[in-house]
Amino acid sequence: MTRTTLTSLLAVALLAGCGSESPDRAGGAKPVRAKVLSMANVNGELGELEAFDEAVARVSGGRLRIKWLNEYGRGHDGNAEVNLIRDVNAGKADLGWAGTRVFDELGDPAFNPLHAPMLIDSYELEEKVLSDGLVAPMLESLGDLELQGIGVLPGPLRRPLGKRPLRGAGDWAGARISSSGGQQIDAALHSLGAEVRYDHPNVREATGKLDGIETHVAAVPGNHYHYDFPYLTGNVVLWPRPLVLFAGPDVSADALAVLRKAAKDAIPDAVAMSRSRDREPLAEMCGATLKVVDASAPQIDELRAAFRPVYDELERDPAASAAVARIRELAGDGGPSAAPVRCPAASKPATGATIPPGTYRTVIDRADAKDHGIPWANVVEEDPDPKALKAKTKEHRLEFTEDGTFLVYDVWLDGTAMIGWEGSYSVYRDRLTVQGNEGTKMTARVDVDGERLRFTDIQPGPNDSPEALTWGSKPFVKID
Repeated sequence: MTRTTLTSLLAVALLAGCGSESPDRAGGAKPVRAKVLSMANVNGELGELEAFDEAVARVSGGRLRIKWLNEYGRGHDGNAEVNLIRDVNAGKADLGWAGTRVFDELGDPAFNPLHAPMLIDSYELEEKVLSDGLVAPMLESLGDLELQGIGVLPGPLRRPLGKRPLRGAGDWAGARISSSGGQQIDAALHSLGAEVRYDHPNVREATGKLDGIETHVAAVPGNHYHYDFPYLTGNVVLWPRPLVLFAGPDVSADALAVLRKAAKDAIPDAVAMSRSRDREPLAEMCGATLKVVDASAPQIDELRAAFRPVYDELERDPAASAAVARIRELAGDGGPSAAPVRCPAASKPATGATIPPGTYRTVIDRADAKDHGIPWANVVEEDPDPKALKAKTKEHRLEFTEDGTFLVYDVWLDGTAMIGWEGSYSVYRDRLTVQGNEGTKMTARVDVDGERLRFTDIQPGPNDSPEALTWGSKPFVKID
């Protein structure tokens, strides 16, 4: 019996177990009830996992469904992905995922070749590698953690982002770099002479303690990294962030057969999604503060030489050494293949803008929140100060720039201003249109009276929307 035939039979078994159509007393067919498995996701959105979600529905014919537990473990201490792995092992969720980088912290280094420094440096190569048989023994190693391997999805390519350009090895020496975790990642950063930090770069107090981060393009705009770290090295891929999908010990073999086929089928779509998520934010970020720089050929050689200790460690393990050799074979002998990112041609500034550039401030109060039907706890929920819930007012700021970009700041009780939304804007007559970098669009009528802005008729915006509360409650007054 071929593997394909076996998989098909297992899928049929799963579908039968999920509740296939059967006649009821009247001779009709009962509706099919999908089997639901919960999947823990530390992020607030699915990203590349969307391809897996769609593949599961497609492969199972809609009879297996995933219930997503997004922002899983938020607010808990420790590494979020390590905590998630332990929770899936304990049966608190059926399925989960974690980056390959984190497993060596749990004593499983099998995935380390997939994020070896400057080895997988393009989406084309990542797709080849993860479609190859070399990932099978890596997934089997999850048994030591009492998990069942499902598959490995392609993830985004990670690049250097710094307060100053991070190109050759000398630029990294002594630099304080935020690490996303994993022993091999830390070792790679140390090999460049960097000081590894675990401060979250989206917290303003932490950014002052950092010189750079290793991150992927899609993570930059949502976290507003480019305001504190404006230099992206576009032609250096440090490593990718593949996603390891796994199941807890109680997930059935029948369900696993479907999930594994779905993971394999999802690889091309996940690659396409990562590539698109790299490309789309660049226009807005380059129009704001981001500067994409290139490392020279000698600087790239410096980086590769500095990473040699990491490869020495990999080559001590026969399985890891064989995997690295296979990845190099798949890459071919065409030399460095790093897919560079570039700023697109500069777009023209917004036309017809009648709002004087600068920063504007407003203060809303509990009565405003009540008028808009929004609980005060929801208004202040992002503020870490427990006294915020007792505060009577909440400050917000708007910044409009000459080149047609805007930022919305949420001001915490201690005066810290955190960027909550950003994008581009234009004004035609008295109608303001704002387009968020993440795709959200809003329009409003704007009345400019000297240094005061009043927004009305906010669309789309029911009265109880956050935009209606923030933009429409009171005028904004220019402060800078």
